[in-house]
Order: sequence, then C-alpha cells, then structure tokens
Amino acid sequence: MAVKHAKPAPEVRPRGPRRAVQPADLVLKKAPRYQRVRRIVLALSCSTYLLAPLWQLGAARGLWAGFAGGGRWGALAQALPLPKPELLGAPWTVQLFGIELMDPLAALSVVAARQFPVGVLLGALPVALLLMGFGRFFCGWLCPYVPMLAASNAARALLTRLGVPLADVQLPRGVAYGVLAGVLSAAAIAGAPLVALVYPPAIVSREVARAVWTGSFGAGALALAGIWLFDTLVSRGGFCRTLCPGGALFSLFALPSRVRVTRDIPRCTDCTACDVVCNLGQKPMTDRLDPGCERCGKCVSVCPTQALAFKLVPLRTKEPR
Repeated sequence: MAVKHAKPAPEVRPRGPRRAVQPADLVLKKAPRYQRVRRIVLALSCSTYLLAPLWQLGAARGLWAGFAGGGRWGALAQALPLPKPELLGAPWTVQLFGIELMDPLAALSVVAARQFPVGVLLGALPVALLLMGFGRFFCGWLCPYVPMLAASNAARALLTRLGVPLADVQLPRGVAYGVLAGVLSAAAIAGAPLVALVYPPAIVSREVARAVWTGSFGAGALALAGIWLFDTLVSRGGFCRTLCPGGALFSLFALPSRVRVTRDIPRCTDCTACDVVCNLGQKPMTDRLDPGCERCGKCVSVCPTQALAFKLVPLRTKEPR
C-alpha cells in the first residue's frame, strides 16, 4: 500500500517590499524614570526660549511702542502670573539672577573673533566641566532642536509607510570637525561670532525672540526649515551627527567622560533596536560608541533584554609587559 506524503505548506511571503524599522516604530519601555527626568529637563530648557523674551517684553512693554508690545504677545506677557526675574537669553547664553552661563561654542566663537572678555570665559567654564564629566549631554537634554528632530523621524516613518523612497546619506563623522574649524576661522576673519548663524540653539533663541518682539520671523527660520528638511529627506539626524559645530565641540569636551553606555554581552540578542533608535549613529549593539553619544538613554530604554546600562567606567590602566 503506497504511503501518501503530505504536501508541504506553501511558503507565505509578505506582500510588497519589506520596510526597514524606523525610530518611530520603537517604544521606550525600559528606564522610564530616566526618560521622564530627561523629558522634563528638555521641556524646561525649551520653555526658556519663549519665557525669557516674554518676561522681558512684560517688564519693558511701555518702551517698545511700535513693536509687538501692543499685540497678542504683549498681552500674554502682561498676563503671565509669574514674577519677572532677571532672565536674559536662553540656554545658548543665559543670565539668571546675575549668574551667567554660556555655551562653550559661543565663548569659543567670541575668542576666535579676537575678543577676550573674562566674564565670557568664566561663564563657559562650568558648562565645559559638566561636559567633561557627563559627556555630550547638552544635545540630548537641553537642545531645542530635539523636538524638531523627533518630528523629522516621525515624518520619515510616515513617508516610508506611504511608499516614498527616502535617502539616508551617511557623511563621515570628521565633517563636523571641519564645519567647526570653518565657522571659527570665519569668525576670526570677520571679527564677529558668525557661528550663531548656523547653530540651531542660537537660531531658535534669536527667532523666537524676534517673533515675540516684532511679530515676524527672519532668515533663521528658513535655516531651521532647511536643516529639518535635510534630516527628513536626505540624512536621518544627519545635521546633529555630522554637521553641527556645537556637537563636534561637545564631543571633544566629552573625551575624558567616564559615563558610558555598556553592554552585557550574554543578554544581548542582536536585535539592532538600540542602533536604530540612536539619532547620532552610535552602535551600542557592537560596542561601537564614541564621545558623540548624547546620553539620551534611548538605547538603554529600548533594549528588550536590559543588556544596556549607564555605568561609570574607570580609566584603563596599561597592562604590564
């Protein structure tokens, strides 16, 4: 009697091209307290960009006749239930209750422009020490471009779902240091800190203040739109990763930092989620991280097996010969 063999089940193939996983597809489930604190700090940082000019407008509304002082922004400034503190500027350069803190890039650009105010250097020193201790944290915890970058990632995911082909050009990391050298050289030649024209925190601070005081935007808004379109259509997170002069300088300051993302190899399943979620092109899954890590902790929060963690890594000692 012949034995009938069962026919193999037909292979089921997905319809259409396989879509690569996007950062917007991943959920940050782990380390919720870390992400909650980071988002609160980021929200407070971004809010100062609007509150600082509003407080100033409310304090001097009568002096700015003809500007937006008599419009909707002036009314909002007067309606703020908060006192008018001595808050000038934003995290790019901020003076709060007489204490001045300055972005090291702002200080360096002033020095490059052949100006050497002692107050500027002293204002940048605490920030530089924090960068040396904790790494390039400004980009993940304080930069006002972070919400725009999140919107860029969401737009890329949406366009990919709609079948729109998007490029992801990977520029060499050394390009950022070339941009940093270029803007500092331009400042030295022109005798003015021109870096504020291409640095997102400075552009956001200037454009928000302009909108509050005059009711309009300037060329900086077009620059921000260009940066956003570049990140959305040409290179995911490409500006922050390989073009931002501030990011390049912060990476140099972060070289001595001992706060690092470490991987527990036995727990790692090589799922690539940590590599996908990183906006700055770090590769935690294969331990390829450099001082460009912004300490946002997204790779730690997205890891399904908790193989990644922040640790204080001691300095390596030379092995005896």
